[in-house]
Amino acid sequence: MSDTTSTLAKVFQPEVAPRKRRHNVALWLSLGWLILVIASAVLAPWLGFIGDPHKPLSGQPEEGPSWSNWFGTDQLGRDMFARSIWGGRLSLSIAGPAVGIGVVVGGVLGVMAGYFGKWIDLVVSSVVNVALALPALVFALFIVIVLGQSYTNVTIAVTILSIPAIARIARAQALRFAAREFVTVANMMGAKWPRLLFREVLPNVVPALASIAFLAMGIVIIAEGSLSFIGASVESPSITWGNILAGGRGKIEDAPHIAMITGGVMFVTLMALNFVGDEMLRRLDVREARI
Repeated sequence: MSDTTSTLAKVFQPEVAPRKRRHNVALWLSLGWLILVIASAVLAPWLGFIGDPHKPLSGQPEEGPSWSNWFGTDQLGRDMFARSIWGGRLSLSIAGPAVGIGVVVGGVLGVMAGYFGKWIDLVVSSVVNVALALPALVFALFIVIVLGQSYTNVTIAVTILSIPAIARIARAQALRFAAREFVTVANMMGAKWPRLLFREVLPNVVPALASIAFLAMGIVIIAEGSLSFIGASVESPSITWGNILAGGRGKIEDAPHIAMITGGVMFVTLMALNFVGDEMLRRLDVREARI
């Protein structure tokens, strides 16, 4: 019996270990890329090798990548490397507050609905279901048109979009942990609801919300990019990844680097956010069951 067990272990172990190593390598690469992008965006004003993104004729108009302009230049000869960095700075500064507020507001609503149930759950779930049923892009466009195009109003629009989805996940996690044995035992020992909610349920929901935040960041960046493509995001001279892509879509044949390189940076960033979020969900065993 022991020989059979050891043989099976030798057969299956080589398949499991490489898969785990691949996941770890991909996770560290994703985290490294995110740190690089965030650090570049935050430190852009103080990094000497990043030029002025608004300066025309930094090179020949629509010039391809070169030693002097790593990402090439746009129609006005502006440095695309600088514009990509500064575009990421504004895109992340929209996504960060939007997801942060969404996690706090949606998290509180979802946890209260999942823990207390009854009429609170009915009201919160009804509002969340209605919000999720609305076409997200149309709803965001309506908000921006009503309030006007600005950084603040675009952030408000994508924040409102993030709250219902996060609230739904928080509710599912609160339902899951509210039924666990340690909460039941604490309740039987006479613990009041503030202790049960804030010391037993909420600490277990927070890690799930943290992992969801990475996925939500990617969704918000895509939402801002979609608004840019229809001309409803922040106005020029402000730069986001979305309006860089929107500005380069008419030059795909003549100067594909204008949209494709910045689009590649955006794509890799979204992939990194999604992979880190998925890995955290997997390792924390987060489920959307019992919604």
